[in-house]
Amino acid sequence: MQAKKLLATLAGATALAGSAIWAAGAANPHPVIGFTVYDMTSFISWGKQGAETIAKSCGAKLLWQTASNDVNSQVSQMQQFVNRKVDIIAVAAVNSSTLGPQIMAAKAAGVPVLATNLSISGAAASSLVGYVGPNDVGAGEQEAQAVVDALHGKGNIVVLQGPIGQSAEIDRSQGIKNVLAKNPGVKLLAIQPGNWERDQAYKLVQDWLSRYGSQVNGVVAENDDMAIGAIRALKEKSLNGKIPVSGVDGIKDGMRAVRAGDMIETNLQNAAIELGEATQAACDYAKDGKQAPANALLQMPRITKANVDRYYGQLFDHPAQFLEGLPKLVKANLASGNYAEQ
Repeated sequence: MQAKKLLATLAGATALAGSAIWAAGAANPHPVIGFTVYDMTSFISWGKQGAETIAKSCGAKLLWQTASNDVNSQVSQMQQFVNRKVDIIAVAAVNSSTLGPQIMAAKAAGVPVLATNLSISGAAASSLVGYVGPNDVGAGEQEAQAVVDALHGKGNIVVLQGPIGQSAEIDRSQGIKNVLAKNPGVKLLAIQPGNWERDQAYKLVQDWLSRYGSQVNGVVAENDDMAIGAIRALKEKSLNGKIPVSGVDGIKDGMRAVRAGDMIETNLQNAAIELGEATQAACDYAKDGKQAPANALLQMPRITKANVDRYYGQLFDHPAQFLEGLPKLVKANLASGNYAEQ
């Protein structure tokens, strides 16, 4: 009878401990990872394939949710993961400053949180177990410099921003401003959020071309989807290839635009690697208590017409082959600290 009571007590304690198991250092060979992302952009869609590949290779169960760029939806998803007592949460935030209470609540419940793609600001950042994401300031500097160089240091540019408040928007905008500060001959004609979306960017550039006409000499888009929208507006005026456009992410359509000469540069943020590394770090932490990287920044390679075929072939002509080798690549990158190597 006493043995049965002891077993019942232990079982109850285990249930109550739930996701706090990692604080005690116990190992779960098949952890459950709750993964919430801001939206299913082209970039995130490729990243999801990487995350799924890594989850399968490390024996984890991946619960995937998209917030569709709605903060309240992401708050609810975080709460659901905590209630479900997942082993760890990975989050690509809708807004870098709004998830503090949810991260602290997860911590109090014993559910570790790892951020990816977009950093977390404020006091809650210190409660994360790690971060895997891009060097967005560097990407903003690279894409702005490409347009400045194409204009030979003189002219006017317009800038398409991501959603205001996301770390990628904040950091890429800062990188662009850093370059403009060093190049006084290039003026900022207009800057406005296109929210990572092609249609919004298309409408903005249409409006700018109507309002400013030939004063628009260059377009800096903080992601490739917005760059594609801008190119669509330029094509309607037969200006594609005549007005330099740059972007970030290296998605399929972005690289095709570089090939065609419609974009002068994109900066490769390989989502499959990035979200794959976040998933591997989350899995390692949940399975073995292995410390995740505190601040793993991916330095984005510049993609131009000179090297686009190499990267395009690797990612889009043979994506299955790339994903097949992803688990080995991700582990090597996490071990070396060269997080963007591919």
